[in-house]
Amino acid sequence: MTKTDELFFGNQHTVAQEFELFGKGLISGEICSIRVKPAPEDTGIVFIANGEEVKLSQNTTYPGFHNLNLRSTAGDILYIEHILSVFFAFGVDNAIVEIEGKEIPFFDGSSLIFSERMLQVGLKEQNSIRKYMVITEKVEVKDGESLIVAEPSDKFIIHAVYKSPKTGIKEELFVDDISIYPDEIAPARTFIYEKDLNEALNSGLFKGGDMDSAIIFSEEDKPINTDLRFENERVRHKILDFLGDIYCSGVRIFGKFFLFNQSHKLSRELLKKLKYILL
Repeated sequence: MTKTDELFFGNQHTVAQEFELFGKGLISGEICSIRVKPAPEDTGIVFIANGEEVKLSQNTTYPGFHNLNLRSTAGDILYIEHILSVFFAFGVDNAIVEIEGKEIPFFDGSSLIFSERMLQVGLKEQNSIRKYMVITEKVEVKDGESLIVAEPSDKFIIHAVYKSPKTGIKEELFVDDISIYPDEIAPARTFIYEKDLNEALNSGLFKGGDMDSAIIFSEEDKPINTDLRFENERVRHKILDFLGDIYCSGVRIFGKFFLFNQSHKLSRELLKKLKYILL
């Protein structure tokens, strides 16, 4: 696993060999697949969807309904955040991602399977130096009670808090070493409350969902379909999503981040307002 400082200051990396994964799409219920291939230095992350090449950037992605999507003229691709989170944390700067279907496979709602495959195939170091953003001014974005604060720092740090809207219970995690990702972040699953799930199902969403697709919480904040992998699994998944969200800039962002109940939408607002220099 790449050390945190090397994610920003070292040479570029690509995947050492290609790999493929199959699974159901959460929204469509159809079988989808991704094939991740090595790419030359300075390529960035390039998706091939519906025969179209789309390079990862803020302009080619957008927040959707509790997810992150890729724009494609032949049909947008849903749920790209979990694979992007893995690319951020493992130090994948250049890769080709071929997609079959309308979505990235959802699996158990975490990035664990993507992370495990990355551990298996490893990385290949390249000659070019990584590009990265350095935050130059403190920026704050809010949406109701949700909040993200980004500020300059001599280390990459995430301090995240999740407060349950049902009971007010708080979960918290401080991360200054990204090497914990495979064991401490990747297994954290997405979550939903039982009432919200029933409303989504009644509206025709989540055709590919089942009892293993996410953690379902009762109105009393108790998991009703599975045991938790971590006592604070919800805030860990918030960090997982945030890493995928900010990698939509196309490069890693170096700074200190405070997250309070952040969302994909709020992460995008942060990217729009950040003050930075590109190195």
